[in-house]
Amino acid sequence: MTYPVIPFDQPAGSFLLTAMPVPEVIRISRADPRKFDNVSMETIGGIQREPSPKRIREIAEYANTVDAAFPTPILLALDPGSYTLDGSEITVLGEGVADIVDGQHRILGLKESLKKEEFVIPVVFLLDATEEQKAIIFATINGKQTKVPASLVYDLFGVTKTRSPQRTAHEIARAINSTPTSPWFRRLKMLGKKTYGSIESLSQGTFVKTLLPHISADPVTDMDRLKKGEKPLVHENCVFNEYFRHEQDSTILKILLNVFQAARDTWPQEWEDPSSYILTKTVGFTGVMKALPEMVRKGQQTGNLSLEFFRDIFQKVKKHMDDDMLQLTSVHFAPSSVGASKFQDLIIQATSSG
Repeated sequence: MTYPVIPFDQPAGSFLLTAMPVPEVIRISRADPRKFDNVSMETIGGIQREPSPKRIREIAEYANTVDAAFPTPILLALDPGSYTLDGSEITVLGEGVADIVDGQHRILGLKESLKKEEFVIPVVFLLDATEEQKAIIFATINGKQTKVPASLVYDLFGVTKTRSPQRTAHEIARAINSTPTSPWFRRLKMLGKKTYGSIESLSQGTFVKTLLPHISADPVTDMDRLKKGEKPLVHENCVFNEYFRHEQDSTILKILLNVFQAARDTWPQEWEDPSSYILTKTVGFTGVMKALPEMVRKGQQTGNLSLEFFRDIFQKVKKHMDDDMLQLTSVHFAPSSVGASKFQDLIIQATSSG
């Protein structure tokens, strides 16, 4: 079918606004959820999160009510060859040719509704977008406006081709999870979901979100500058910023591997048992990462960021904890920012005492 459109341009690309009956939107659209392949240990697929049956059911039930309204546009991406544009009219060619960039649950919920034939909804088409553009738009919209798992939002920066703090943090998370010699091997919940079982105690989103401030204090601006061919900003308070600006991402990865291997060597039992201890859970990880600037700066001053350097710090922490009869459990380190800060303080104290 052919529909009249209103064209408009934004920095992200060219768009067309129209209104379409819901059955037609269902017919032409497709969703490709992003998934983690536990064989290749890579994330694959499109940009969408896994659909939530609960959310779909809620929307379907709402659509059946007398006051139901869906006034905000669905965002669909059309590839070259999937449409024709004749002046101010567009014709979409075929079924399942429009990638859902935003509005997956609304479409699936309306599809389940008994009254879907009654709805005409606004639709915005994004024309000839690259996978990178689709991913960035989805990540930006959902990272700032709606509750989408942070792991998926950050994982989508791996689709981008342009260097950015977000992509660097994502790639480090992916590497640290997929390298057999890494202490975090298969321990991150990629896309926020468990694949290998109880050993996965930390989400990809938490890892990236906690690492990112050490790379850049303004990752959005830095990503924009890099896309324009400009240099990223200098962030002196970000301990990994200089490595990032000099494209030494492998150095950041090596330092993090040394840090967490040292923690694993110091507390082997606690590392291997996340059901009983907080070391590899959000509290323990956050505590280490909050203390990271002091540790790294101390190592930079002495020219030593080796495994032995970090192991020496953690051995001091362990001695202090043993003296005070503290254990890395939720009893002594509350599952909150308070517990993380308590662990951070112990690490900083040990770092300063050397």
